[in-house]
Amino acid sequence: MDRLPEEVILHILGFVKVPDIVHLQAVSSRYLALGRDNALWKTECFEDSRAESLRRRNMLLGMQDARIAELRNAVTALPGPDLTAWDVSQLRGSPQPRASNDPAAEARIQRARALANWEPGYPDERLDYYDEYVHRHAPVKVAWLHLPKAQASDKEEYREATGCATLDGEDGNVNHLVAPLDDGSICIWDVSNRSTSMAGGRGRLTAQSRPGLLTGTPPDDTEKSHIMMTETGAVECVSIDNVTRRGYFAVQRSLHEVDINTLQLVSTTHYPWPITALSEAKNTTPLTIGTNWTVHLHDPRDSASASPPPNTTNAELLNPSTTSTTSSHATLAQPGPLSILHDPSPNPSIWLAGRFTSLLHYDRRSFPRLLNTLHSGARIASLTFLPYPLIPQSLDLIRNPETGLSALVAARSAPGTTILAAAEYKGKGSLELYGLPRVQPYQNRQTASASKLLAVAPHGGRIVFSDGDGNLKWVERDGFSHVRTFNINEALPSSSGEGRQSATGEDQSAYGIWSSTAGEMPGQGDIVQKITPMHPVSASSTGTGAASGLGERQRQDVNQSNLLLWTGDGRLGVLGFGPGNPLGEDQWREEVGVAAESTEQRAKGDAERQYGMAMRRALERNADEVRFVRGLGMLV
Repeated sequence: MDRLPEEVILHILGFVKVPDIVHLQAVSSRYLALGRDNALWKTECFEDSRAESLRRRNMLLGMQDARIAELRNAVTALPGPDLTAWDVSQLRGSPQPRASNDPAAEARIQRARALANWEPGYPDERLDYYDEYVHRHAPVKVAWLHLPKAQASDKEEYREATGCATLDGEDGNVNHLVAPLDDGSICIWDVSNRSTSMAGGRGRLTAQSRPGLLTGTPPDDTEKSHIMMTETGAVECVSIDNVTRRGYFAVQRSLHEVDINTLQLVSTTHYPWPITALSEAKNTTPLTIGTNWTVHLHDPRDSASASPPPNTTNAELLNPSTTSTTSSHATLAQPGPLSILHDPSPNPSIWLAGRFTSLLHYDRRSFPRLLNTLHSGARIASLTFLPYPLIPQSLDLIRNPETGLSALVAARSAPGTTILAAAEYKGKGSLELYGLPRVQPYQNRQTASASKLLAVAPHGGRIVFSDGDGNLKWVERDGFSHVRTFNINEALPSSSGEGRQSATGEDQSAYGIWSSTAGEMPGQGDIVQKITPMHPVSASSTGTGAASGLGERQRQDVNQSNLLLWTGDGRLGVLGFGPGNPLGEDQWREEVGVAAESTEQRAKGDAERQYGMAMRRALERNADEVRFVRGLGMLV
């Protein structure tokens, strides 16, 4: 085997099962590199994709007896969703254009078209398909960061995070997580990735400021701080400048600038309305601030961007022409901005979305004049960028057999970016994709979610978003091809701080009068308000595994493209893939911690579950008696 060329070994590995390929990687460094070959794992990912399943379906339809077409004709008459011309032709059994009369050659051509149509990567992008396969098939695990305990409480109560932002390293990967707490303090956790020479941060709490720093209250007045920190309810209320290491925290109408190195307050800027959204902070780009009715540009280097004069009224701010000919802010016709996005390209564009039904487009050079809008019709809660062009639905090679492969390749090679939006439309979730320069947008309002979407982010070669039922859903970059789903309530910790999960990952901590678990109560439990990739997708993004170079001195471990989560109950967690802990903690430590649970705690938990079961039986008997009496006509 050692004398065989690499091409021959890779051809042999194409017939080997996935578990055997993984075991082969432990033989030597050579087989480690061959066992993580990008082309090999790209094929494995494609084999389980929706595009390959659709191609196999087409092949089977062509092999079926012609009499079965009568049944397919009856299906077309049934009510259902709108079908494309391709769907109708497949159901009715009409012939499709063929590229070759040879069945084997036709199968190879159709497979190549399906692979090109599915491929999530772009020509100038390097995806690690070994990581992609892990993220698509490995079990999902969530490790929750330890929040400080409430100092003035006798109970086992923990503080709640009211927002979060990341402090990135020089390589663009996330190293630290910064979050304000409901007592007005700021905490920093080390969430850096593992490498061959470093164990990683493991979610350690590395720094914490004094309580009341962001609220201006005494450290012991935590109740007042809690009210002030949670009153606005803004999701994007924290922004970190990685160059100057300054953090910007929005609390009600105030914007606090904090030195991350010392956790000391540097300055405070007041605004006339409660702040509802902040943009990302960069050293050379002014911070964009959205309030209920206005949009402001804040440049900490410029003294002119300080607070408005004390005698300026809200009415004057809503009508800038009454104060000066040149205004430093833009007035909104409708209240409620929720997300602000800066164009990652040199183009100084600002995109604003929220409870109104359009995306507002500003340019910093002509601010506060509104350049244009993109009509959505939905209420958008989160915006983010994918630094690659949006591929129109008309170039789908499977649903449009007449489309040429060259047209798809040209569209992928063209410059452009895509705005990803998580929205709510008529009570349902809407995943929306807007291409820049202007391309026909795609809005998935049928299969995204039955509840509103809350957050969205690009994750490797997929898109991940959260909804109001606590679900995290991954789809392909086309916006509709489903990959996998995970409910965050299956991994919530119990009241004692340790998650009780079954072998399938479901939370087994019973609660409520019905002794139900989180997985048994849809619509109940926690939700994910913000998703932050630890390995952000950029125009030059690469994988974290062996494809990034085995000769690196401090090569990161594979499967490090985890997600940082901030939930509605103020929890902070790291979502990873695989059987191990996403924070990299030793497995034996977890087993020892579970075994060290005291007998008293286990007895208390058993008593609570038995009491819940008894109450459930009592309520069921009471309900049966009420139904019996109502059936006798004795109860109105």
